[in-house]
Amino acid sequence: MSRNALPAEALDWLTVWHGARMLALVGDTALPRRLSAAGHTVVAITDDAATAAKLSHVDRVTPLLARPEAVPTDPIQFEVVYCHQRLHHYDLDAALPQLARVLRPGGCLSASYLIRDDSVPWVRRLAALLRRFDPMAMKGDYGHESLKALDNSKYFPEVDQRAFRVWQTVTRDDLAALVRAQPLARNLDEKQLAQLLGQVGELYDGAVRPGESLRLPFQLLCWRAWVSHEELTGPVHFPDSGLNIPL
Repeated sequence: MSRNALPAEALDWLTVWHGARMLALVGDTALPRRLSAAGHTVVAITDDAATAAKLSHVDRVTPLLARPEAVPTDPIQFEVVYCHQRLHHYDLDAALPQLARVLRPGGCLSASYLIRDDSVPWVRRLAALLRRFDPMAMKGDYGHESLKALDNSKYFPEVDQRAFRVWQTVTRDDLAALVRAQPLARNLDEKQLAQLLGQVGELYDGAVRPGESLRLPFQLLCWRAWVSHEELTGPVHFPDSGLNIPL
């Protein structure tokens, strides 16, 4: 599943307002394009020059070649800062005060991660089967533990949390491809891999209803952290234009 697969309901919750002025922390062009299409005005900060060049041609998107640890803009510029699937890439001790500085009073830092939901019985059975060969199978680190930094930040004393369920349709061939993509597949000989794929196929056949496909569940974890400027060490001067957030 694309890690930019954001349900409209979730995106509305994360971006808070219609037509917001936003700072997006990005690694590719997908998220700024989605935000622009939703009617937001976006400054997209990236440290990849090729991504910045591509974004220069997207309506309502201004690329900014930089990192969030040192945002080169005036303070009180944005209603929302949004980061999807990337918060763990940054030094949050340095980045969070910078992001607080550029948010308007009443604004928020939103962050989200799409992670696989292993609570569904057939997914648990698949994981148990693969872990016979590799105890670490299907235990990927998504980076979502970085969200806890928002819960503990003095710059964002109030935090809202929501989780949205997202489903991906999975065919029998898709499930086989998922298994082949696991690191454990490289350590099996052809006979062992064929035996494993046969067992995975049997699991699929036993879990799916006739004429249907399985659905692989994901959870979209969403945080909204509301800014406070009281703890910033440097002075922040609020222009009149920075005191109101359009509703």
